[in-house]
Amino acid sequence: MLHALGPISALLLSNAFLLLGHGLLLTLLPIAASAAGFSDTQVALTGSAYFLGFVSGCLATPHMLKRVGHIRSFAVLATCYSVVILIFPLLSEFYSWLLLRFFIGIAISGLYMIIESWLNGSSTAKNRGSILSIYTTLNLVMVMCGQQLLNVGSEQNSMLFALAAIFISIAIIPVSLTRSSAPGVVQTVKLNMFKVWRHSHIALIGAVIAGLVTGAFWSLAPIYAKDNSFDSSQLAAFVSATVLGGACFQLPLGRFSDRFDRRSVLMYAALAGSLVSLLFVGLPYVVTTFGGWPASILAFFWGGTCMTLYAICLAHANDNASSEDFVEISSAMLITLGLASAIGAPLASLAMGLVGANGLYAFTSGCLLLFFVIVLLRRRSHALPPNMETKESFRAVTDMAGPTAYEMDPRTVIEPVHSKD
Repeated sequence: MLHALGPISALLLSNAFLLLGHGLLLTLLPIAASAAGFSDTQVALTGSAYFLGFVSGCLATPHMLKRVGHIRSFAVLATCYSVVILIFPLLSEFYSWLLLRFFIGIAISGLYMIIESWLNGSSTAKNRGSILSIYTTLNLVMVMCGQQLLNVGSEQNSMLFALAAIFISIAIIPVSLTRSSAPGVVQTVKLNMFKVWRHSHIALIGAVIAGLVTGAFWSLAPIYAKDNSFDSSQLAAFVSATVLGGACFQLPLGRFSDRFDRRSVLMYAALAGSLVSLLFVGLPYVVTTFGGWPASILAFFWGGTCMTLYAICLAHANDNASSEDFVEISSAMLITLGLASAIGAPLASLAMGLVGANGLYAFTSGCLLLFFVIVLLRRRSHALPPNMETKESFRAVTDMAGPTAYEMDPRTVIEPVHSKD
């Protein structure tokens, strides 16, 4: 394994710096938008713009890769990302932030796609699953570390924005200096919702629910924390605990779904997530120090139940698929997740407008409860086909990824073509 990591060490180092800056920005932007006087609905719409940009980047980046290759594409997108970050403190208009967050979505999804296609081209069927696991773990760890950087300064000055831009700019250096050959061009992402629906109704519905829930969280959780009087360290711990919960529970729940009906795992995970969300709604009224460890503990279990849904839905969608369909189905699932995330944030903001900050988790509780009922009814009325009894092993995949991450699954048939930039 160490021998396999050598040629991609520079790429993984660039990825670490990129996710450090991006992790900081994920939590910083909603708080800074609120401090700039944006309403909860406006903050949610900027989050929606980010997810729409993410989907657009998934579709546009392959064309850039075909034109100028991996290294120059990475440098261009990372530079654009850094420039956009530095513009945020200079502008306070809502429509400007809407456009800037859209560009950030394009940039980060493009960077994900470049990194993942490079990793895929540098791996083999024997080590591809291990490299994907290392990449997924690195993503989650660096995002958590980036969120802790909130304690370094205040969202009301430009220092944190500059710090995020610095880390993303540093990410350009290892990739630009690497002597390893970049892989060949990636194929354009195809979108076939009918194929996903044919393979699994529950998987596509689950991607929608996961998008609604996680999109609302990433856009509005910092606002929930601020309105419940969390200080900077409590906010960082709260968001990091959510990501940590998703990281810790993803593999155990995935392995459990390998042994039993994945729909049962999805059903009970959704029910548990709905109940934890209800605790988020009620406990702030009865626990005066909710912003400390009580919130972080709940966030850990909320992340463990909600941040894991998408990967299990993806596995369920591919259980009855052939290897040549794997990337196409997974790309459609990811784009569905992104579009649902763009819708989830403004819907959750409406709930917050009706009942206050706790409306965020009232919204997620309702979505998860709805999914529980759908899976329960579907499971009773639809038996799995016989060839679903033997399933492929679960592969951990974070939702912070581009379409080419799914090409790295060893089940996918790939014939990589290497070329120098």
